[in-house]
Amino acid sequence: MSIQPTPILDVRGLPGAHQVIAYQDGGLFPVLALTGDTVVAALRGGAGHLGLDGRMEVVRSHDAGRTWSPPAVVADSDFDDRNPAFGVTHSGVLVLSYHRQGNYDEAGNWRRREAMEERRVEIMVTRSQDRGLTWTTPAPLGVELLAAGSPFGKIVTLNDGTLLLPIYARPIDALLGSRAGDMTGDGDCSYLVRSHDEGVTWGEPSLIGVNMNETALTVLPDDTVVAAMRGIPPDQALHAARSSDGGWSWSPPVQVTGPRQHPADLVQLANGAILMTYGNRTAPYRIEGRISRDGGRSWLPPLLTFSGQLYGYHLPPERPTDLGYPSSVVRRNAGHGQGVTMYYYNPSVRKPWQHQDRAVESRYLARDYYAIAVTWDEAELIAAVERLVE
Repeated sequence: MSIQPTPILDVRGLPGAHQVIAYQDGGLFPVLALTGDTVVAALRGGAGHLGLDGRMEVVRSHDAGRTWSPPAVVADSDFDDRNPAFGVTHSGVLVLSYHRQGNYDEAGNWRRREAMEERRVEIMVTRSQDRGLTWTTPAPLGVELLAAGSPFGKIVTLNDGTLLLPIYARPIDALLGSRAGDMTGDGDCSYLVRSHDEGVTWGEPSLIGVNMNETALTVLPDDTVVAAMRGIPPDQALHAARSSDGGWSWSPPVQVTGPRQHPADLVQLANGAILMTYGNRTAPYRIEGRISRDGGRSWLPPLLTFSGQLYGYHLPPERPTDLGYPSSVVRRNAGHGQGVTMYYYNPSVRKPWQHQDRAVESRYLARDYYAIAVTWDEAELIAAVERLVE
């Protein structure tokens, strides 16, 4: 019995697709939100993957991702402002949460949290009521149990207006309960907090999964919440789970991708399918996607790609990279859907992490980082996938 090759769809090759540079020399960890006809991306500028000069910025597009505004600063403290989670309320208010990281030594070298005081780490929140033009003064999240965690991905909204914000953090006994015994090694856990006033205040923390961190969420029309979680080392594959009670309890996670294929973003298409995108940090080092037609229970065989091979061709199966964190939205107007997928990468990364010496670690610098926006026609993408699965 022969093994059939995985069908591959390069989304960039669809007739209505385009690719543009949305941000040069920065633009890490982008998260997209759609308010009205405006696509807003929250991302990191001022520094590379690490660095106290990191700040939270937004760029905006009025033409479904073809062109982007210059970056506007939202938050720039004396600490490292990073790791955005971003979403929009039913009334159109943009809500941005981010991680303010102070675990750096006097020379500006990052130090692992075990060696520093976690009080130097805090989750912050700010809001915009004018599509990202102006923002409230950032304030602490206000959930003490998760104050030292990190937000991630999209803030999503249930039908009743409740906001769900995914956070990953160290194991917290008060939230793990009977799951504490499931922890392996020195990993993180994935949690949720909730807001009932459009992101002004937050509370009601709960557990999504153990041995998981960066978690993407989407809410289906029946209020089912689908999560795609990044596993802890060594595999760091993506695992999917579902909740039918607003994120309080979850189905057992099911592995979806191979090792080092992470983290995920989820967006729903007009035909009810879910598009999941992620960064593949193994050869061929690119941005990939999968489709689920049953609410995240299973995923179709075709592999979607949203980039070329970002570190060249005929490369070894493991090499240093800094890529991924794709995020997508679909802007619909008069029945026509225009999708936008944004990701970042640094083509100049060549050496393993040397985070304890910023003098020799290029990933402290914003230079050579790019945020790339791929725009695609929703109907074309759906039709192309259908042809591959016929």
